[in-house]
Amino acid sequence: MNRNYTAPAIHEQWANDRQTDMPVAVAIHAIAGPSRSPDDIWEGPTATEYDHVCMAVLEYVMHGDYDLNENGYRWGQETVPHYTET
Repeated sequence: MNRNYTAPAIHEQWANDRQTDMPVAVAIHAIAGPSRSPDDIWEGPTATEYDHVCMAVLEYVMHGDYDLNENGYRWGQETVPHYTET
């Protein structure tokens, strides 16, 4: 299975400071770029960014990078589902 999203190494403290689970934090960093920093995305994701984070988390779980959490993954006070709806 091909990967569509990288899994950049990030410091665990970044995720802890934002009360965000590591799969979400890694996904946020994976889609960040020159025009939108990880903090920008974490604070106010666009609908497209949110969808990409969800898809990246799903990919990480499918590849065994992270365990499946049936309850979803924390993104601050929100929860990202463990799947994407299409």
